[in-house]
Amino acid sequence: MTRIDFHIHPVQVQELHDSDASLDRAVRGPFGLQMPPQPLATLLLHLDAGAIDKAVMLPLDCTTAHGTTIVSNEQVAWLAEQSDRLIPFASVDPMVPNAPKALEHAVRSYGARGLKLDPALQQFAVDDHDHAYPIYQTCVELGIPILIHCGMSWAPTGMASLAHPLLLERVIHDFPSLPFVIAHMGWPWVRESAMLAIKHRHICLDTSVLFSGTPTDSVRTAIEEIGGIDTLDRSLSKQIVFGSNYPRVDPKRAVWAIEALDLRSRLADRIFFGNASRLLGLDKELPCDR
Repeated sequence: MTRIDFHIHPVQVQELHDSDASLDRAVRGPFGLQMPPQPLATLLLHLDAGAIDKAVMLPLDCTTAHGTTIVSNEQVAWLAEQSDRLIPFASVDPMVPNAPKALEHAVRSYGARGLKLDPALQQFAVDDHDHAYPIYQTCVELGIPILIHCGMSWAPTGMASLAHPLLLERVIHDFPSLPFVIAHMGWPWVRESAMLAIKHRHICLDTSVLFSGTPTDSVRTAIEEIGGIDTLDRSLSKQIVFGSNYPRVDPKRAVWAIEALDLRSRLADRIFFGNASRLLGLDKELPCDR
């Protein structure tokens, strides 16, 4: 089965740390990860261990909130040049005036396939008409999805109050053609996230859920909160994408969490590949019937 991991933070890549002296401070500070850097080859081995074919690389621009980027658009573009398994996303700081132009540049010059936003860590209001809305409009014009952090933030300075999924409701209404992927299923607000996705077909959820115990425990609990696998199958089968949240979660353990649900094969294939392929535009490049 082909697999795409929609949620990878390349914050541990040694080659990026070697070329950017500020990255270690950003990762250990605002991002709150204390693990030592490892070679890019190690990240690829983690993907191998989970039989993951492609993975989305997520930068994060925290210029206004923290005076730094936690991996930049340029660095993610470099990673994508090293392996065709790595898919670049962009991130921009909505509070910076030239953010829409920076996003367009990342898409057109660096090949970014989507946008990563984290209102908890970037500390902006998702319904800010002056700052966030121009970013959303640019995404519509570029035809790219947004992966947006919702719910609990493991980052020490992350503000969960800025990342409640219901704060997106007005935005979802105002941008009815813009695909949003709600990260972590919005935990602890899983029901609210699922409600938005059931009502609005351009809203997806990713499975990078970990709040207690193992990824298998957390994912199963989250699925139970929305009515179980029947709800997943009947109402959300085309709106769930697999994500690990590496390096906070080992990708193979995130894979095991989905496999432990014992899903029917077509649903599992959509979660692991088909839905992400559509969002990323890979279905236009790879022959598949999904």
